[in-house]
Amino acid sequence: MKTFLVCLVVAGIGAAIAYNINESSYGRYEPHFGPIDFDGETTAANAMASLKKEWSEDIPKVELPDGNEHDFGIMQPEEEGEHVFRVKNVGDAPLTLKIGASTCKCTVGTLENESLAPGEETEVKMSWTVKTNETTFGQSAELRTNDPTQVAIRFEITGKVVRQVQLVPETLTFKEVASGEPIDLELKVYSYMGDEIELGQPRFTSDEMNELAEFEVTPMEIEEDDAEHAEATQAFLVKATIAPGLNQGPVSQNLVMPFNKVGEEKASNDVEVNVDDESDAGTTIVAAVTGRIVGVLSMLESTKLKGVTGGGYIYDFGKITENEPQTAKAFVVLKGPERDKTKLSVGKVTPEGVVSAQLNEPIQNGSMSLYSLEFTLTPGDEKIDRLGMNREDYGLVTIMSDNPNVPSMKLRLKFSLPAR
Repeated sequence: MKTFLVCLVVAGIGAAIAYNINESSYGRYEPHFGPIDFDGETTAANAMASLKKEWSEDIPKVELPDGNEHDFGIMQPEEEGEHVFRVKNVGDAPLTLKIGASTCKCTVGTLENESLAPGEETEVKMSWTVKTNETTFGQSAELRTNDPTQVAIRFEITGKVVRQVQLVPETLTFKEVASGEPIDLELKVYSYMGDEIELGQPRFTSDEMNELAEFEVTPMEIEEDDAEHAEATQAFLVKATIAPGLNQGPVSQNLVMPFNKVGEEKASNDVEVNVDDESDAGTTIVAAVTGRIVGVLSMLESTKLKGVTGGGYIYDFGKITENEPQTAKAFVVLKGPERDKTKLSVGKVTPEGVVSAQLNEPIQNGSMSLYSLEFTLTPGDEKIDRLGMNREDYGLVTIMSDNPNVPSMKLRLKFSLPAR
């Protein structure tokens, strides 16, 4: 019993001590808005009056006399530029400034003064280097302030990027051309140099193409409505015609055009050009030339139908699990001057009894005749694997021509077919 009474007394003393600590720490806490009257006499008016005692009406205020955007006009790749923005404090308290992040390491901001008294102004210098393959440039940098209405200001730098000489298009692409047809290429050259230039004789980096090529270079007027090239000082139209005779397959060459300032010694056409060497960039203009020479007989490629180096095509059925006939459709294209004198048909197919094909009547589409080819795989008594482990390990459909000037074409079929 005595033990119980002692515990009760100790508990009471502990509770009293805890109450006193809590009361002294939290019981008389004064809120940020001042004492709270629990009798209901606090109003919006006396709350704002309490705030005004602690808050000053004097605040800094940013003004940008010249704005926060600058268009530098035209610059060349890797060229450096700079612009000065003005910042003024039109408020009633000191203004603090700090340069923040930029959208690119090629854009840097520097601040003349980080603290401005009321009425003072300073300069923010923006420096940049044009590092882009695009025709436009746009970067920005941030300025942080203690103006509560503008805690961050973004300075914008924009402009147009042009090389000393600009090509349209930059890459000459002729896609697919039949081996019996000529190739016509056209290129516009715009000069942004202050000095007048003249173009020398163009040439390809392929001797085979040069033997078949004819060039024509003529000065051209820059049209008034050509806003994109309005700042160019000169323009030239370059035309190249390559006669039939190139081997079938992909074409990846360069068109090289030497140039020099009027009155200077002309650049030589015999100099070997390394297009990756910037030392050549001042005397030559280089444009990539890409395309493909195909036979007069070809096919329209798809995700399953691809051309083969050396000629012909492969259609990939993949591994077939159903033991039902599998049908596919493709298009055979006949181009060139011989197309109206040629009749196509299906020739040899292998394996016989498994592969069958039908070539429908042609549809005339511009400079080509388009044949619809339907071919079918029919399961037999045994499983058949023709998965292309070697050149003969395919099914085959041969497209024959009755014209000696139009060679036949092979369509190989890659498949694994279960037994029926």
